[in-house]
Amino acid sequence: MGQNLVRFAHGVELKSQDEVSNMKSSDSKHPIIYRQNSPIFTEGEGCTPMALAARLHFPIVEFHHALVGPEWGSEGRLESDYLHHVNLVVGGEAWLWRGGKRFDLKPGFAYLLPGNLPARRECPEYYETFYLKFRCEWFAGVDFLLDWPEREHCVLGPWDPQEWRAEWSEPLTVNACMRMQAQLVRWIAEAVPDLGAIVRRHVDGHARFEAALGLMDARLDARLRMSEVAAAQGVGVHAFSMAFRRVFGLSPKAYFNRKLNEAILRRVTDTDVSMSRIGEHFGFSDEYYFNRFFTKMNGLSPLRYRKRKQSRGE
Repeated sequence: MGQNLVRFAHGVELKSQDEVSNMKSSDSKHPIIYRQNSPIFTEGEGCTPMALAARLHFPIVEFHHALVGPEWGSEGRLESDYLHHVNLVVGGEAWLWRGGKRFDLKPGFAYLLPGNLPARRECPEYYETFYLKFRCEWFAGVDFLLDWPEREHCVLGPWDPQEWRAEWSEPLTVNACMRMQAQLVRWIAEAVPDLGAIVRRHVDGHARFEAALGLMDARLDARLRMSEVAAAQGVGVHAFSMAFRRVFGLSPKAYFNRKLNEAILRRVTDTDVSMSRIGEHFGFSDEYYFNRFFTKMNGLSPLRYRKRKQSRGE
């Protein structure tokens, strides 16, 4: 026929390529098409809920399957991870103790275990679980959920171990990882009330104390004094401490120690560097003071912490 033909829906109409090229595109917002069309969100409107949601990032750092016994327990100590966990319990019996209250981890349910939330763990016989480790970020590398003072262990809902075993058997595919990421985002959206308020407080706080937080990030060193941080912010120590506590819910020193501990934990768990070298790197005058700081923050010495993580395969 000498012309390229283009078939339209259901083969009802055929047009030449030239005719198609000359057709005007229709505006889907035209009032003839929609009797009512009220915009709820359009890109570029500033700090809208959609803009906030688009900037949130929940990187999954690790994904494990674990079968453990009584060694999973913390021997009566309060322990925590600097990363958040989602535990998908398969079987067995285990629980956490925090503030005198017992929190059971029951088979067939998914649980959110927020980071930097010390608890005592117990497992009488055996415990089987899948678990994700992840961060919650607005600014890259800064976990906004750690600034949420009301965070607690909570139930995310039921889950089907058979379905997830089939979905996430090795090797993982990109599609399966996207579904895992989407499920994590949904869990966070349902478990954390008013994410917008938490993120705005986080962003406003970092904007207000940009100089102080910048110095903390640049000098993760045990020798850093809060008087230096207050001076960077341009205010006195007392006024700085009071204002900082109102915004972040904890003192500048406690906030800095948390960040310092997170950085130390990465070195302890992710490297084979000696403890003396790690302590020296972070400005501790000797290994005794490094061990004392680490034990106070994490419930046991850095060497024992590393060995426990390695023995559990965490």
